[in-house]
Amino acid sequence: MQKELKYLLLLLVFFVSCEQYYQPDIERIDGQLVVEARITNDLSRNLVHLTRTRSFNDKVPLTEVSGATVELVENKTNKIRGTESSPGFYVFNSVPVSGKNYFLRIGILNDIYESQEVTMPPIPTINNFISEYVIKKVYVNNVEGIPQPFDKPEREFYADMPVTNSLSYYRFDVKTVWEWHWDSIPNTHSSIPSAYGWYVYHEKESFNLAGPKNFSLAEKIEKHPLLAVSYNIYDYLYADTLFTKADTLYTKGCIIVVDQYGTSKESYEYHEKMNSQFLAVGSLFDPIQTQIYGNVICKTNASKIVFGYFDLNSYAQFRFYFNLWEPPGKVILRQIFRYPDIPDTKGMKRSQPIKGPPDEIPPPLPPPVWWEYL
Repeated sequence: MQKELKYLLLLLVFFVSCEQYYQPDIERIDGQLVVEARITNDLSRNLVHLTRTRSFNDKVPLTEVSGATVELVENKTNKIRGTESSPGFYVFNSVPVSGKNYFLRIGILNDIYESQEVTMPPIPTINNFISEYVIKKVYVNNVEGIPQPFDKPEREFYADMPVTNSLSYYRFDVKTVWEWHWDSIPNTHSSIPSAYGWYVYHEKESFNLAGPKNFSLAEKIEKHPLLAVSYNIYDYLYADTLFTKADTLYTKGCIIVVDQYGTSKESYEYHEKMNSQFLAVGSLFDPIQTQIYGNVICKTNASKIVFGYFDLNSYAQFRFYFNLWEPPGKVILRQIFRYPDIPDTKGMKRSQPIKGPPDEIPPPLPPPVWWEYL
């Protein structure tokens, strides 16, 4: 028995003495060009952003690439020259035309980078914008930390889009702007609110993409989901505010801003690959992590790696206003046909403080110019 214990002790010493920390040799690919190029028919949404990668272990920000020559080339001859608006950011003074072909050309020192040629799609449109009452099963931990299921009423919003030979694929950015007002003077909320406020939520967990299912032929895309809205207004109004649930906030409805982009099949597939990486949760069935390459190459040195994508998109914006009643009550939904600027973050507009006797009522406070009503 003692002999066996000696052998076991020797084996343990052997394994412990062989233990080493594994230091993987990570390939350095810092210094490679990264191209973020989104060009539309709206000058305010056009940009080319040039940066360079950094080492895996580096904590410093990406390096902006200044002094580059950036051109949007039409049919291999006409050139739209970009100007550098800030370090690494380049803009154009004209927009591409639907139906014409363009590619991006970038000159940095002695190197020339070019994208694939892309056709500018026609302006996108929405045929129908609809909503539907749904109940989702969600899980919330109880006081003992055990997940408990319960039904959560929500309102789903969908869009129908046409499918044509020149435009079959779309991408969406959606935000909601919740309106509310607050009253410091009781029983005067109908005419003299003390403050107008708004909260802005962006639906950006992943790229919202729409296209024919399985790349099949179809005349339209039906009931594409854009966003889901909770019937519980406290999910929005008291998430980040100086007010508490003891204060009286009156909700005045919500504005949905839908930024719709008409795009190509290649762009659709590229962003689908990006989504597959963003949505990976570490399970056995997640897609394998791979390097996603774009459509830009170095013409003067094929060995140089280029990351990013040249996206040529047509663009249109749609706005809708709605107000929720108790579920599953009806929803007042209407399209908005005016387009003043709406803040991109939360805010509040207060009335002037009361001057004079305590019972003096201040003059009515006008709402923001973009405010919507029932």
